[in-house]
Amino acid sequence: MQYWYTLTTLPGGRKTRTAAMRGGTKVHQTLEDQVHTTVQVQITSKEEAFALRLWNIIQGLRTLRDTGFTRELEVWGVVNGHFVNGVIDEISYTNPNAEFGQDSGAEDQVAQQPSIKTFFGTNQRHVYLTDVKTRGATTLPSGAAIRPAKVQLFLYHRLLSDMAATRLNFSTVFTRYGLRADVRFSDAFMAEIGNLHDEVFYDADSDMESTASQGNPPGSASISQGQYPVSPPDLEPTMTPPPDLIRYRSLQQIVPLLQSELQATFPQGSKSMGDLLSIQYRHRSDGHIIGNQVFPVDINALNKYLDYNLAWWEGRREPDGVAIEEAYKCRTCEFAESCQWRKDKEAEVLSRSRQRALARSSS
Repeated sequence: MQYWYTLTTLPGGRKTRTAAMRGGTKVHQTLEDQVHTTVQVQITSKEEAFALRLWNIIQGLRTLRDTGFTRELEVWGVVNGHFVNGVIDEISYTNPNAEFGQDSGAEDQVAQQPSIKTFFGTNQRHVYLTDVKTRGATTLPSGAAIRPAKVQLFLYHRLLSDMAATRLNFSTVFTRYGLRADVRFSDAFMAEIGNLHDEVFYDADSDMESTASQGNPPGSASISQGQYPVSPPDLEPTMTPPPDLIRYRSLQQIVPLLQSELQATFPQGSKSMGDLLSIQYRHRSDGHIIGNQVFPVDINALNKYLDYNLAWWEGRREPDGVAIEEAYKCRTCEFAESCQWRKDKEAEVLSRSRQRALARSSS
């Protein structure tokens, strides 16, 4: 109900930013700055803007593999036919509750003998997701108050699992954002990206040696998708321009790199995802940790939530308000005074009270 009012009454369908939201944003930015260094890059197109988002994911995955921890990793996916996007606050190789085991089936695992693979290499490491929430209170929430964060993590887990298993078709992402995957980035943009990622540039000597070893005649070069084409056959070899020494000049060329980074980070695909999720609560004033709540992935709970809420999103039911045990949320809702649903509920409660009073007086 609150979201319906947001979409239909506020500019751009966006929630009004409150002091609490601004405080939460500040805490999140501080945490991100502990892991990543922000660098300004000039862009000239929406394709270049999205390329930065892909490079940020690549960097995040590398940071995870190198340090065992990263923050602010963007994910995309299709959920029940709907395109969904989100940013995961924290990802790490650290089990949020080691006593709980790898997943919700920990009791069953105790009786199993560990495989020798457990003791060698990093391929057996599992990745765990954490969502950071800020609060003004110093106590942990409970009951219905933690459900939104749990659903959010369930969704993140599904989206990242699909990306890890290469089930995400990036053409769907590009279509959703109206991006031209084959458009070449500007030289200025490539120069700035090259300053951050050396791999953007080919090594001219090694590239030509590789070309010669493949049997190509002198003065020619093998063509990869998106590179500058070689000269037409009627030109003299001495007039052939040098090969393009820049990689990843388009979104289309970045995707294979991103997919290889996903494969390196999740060598077992979706099985590399741990089945435990964590909510970390921090105080809004200074960001200190209040506490954590750990719980297993619940696919059935997520599917039930999606079925009910997408029925409204798809226009198959009217918007609904909070349950009676969550009525406290109305106190901080900016639509409380004008909310017709709330007025109808109050009238309904008042009517029932009067009916009970009449029944007692008549008896």
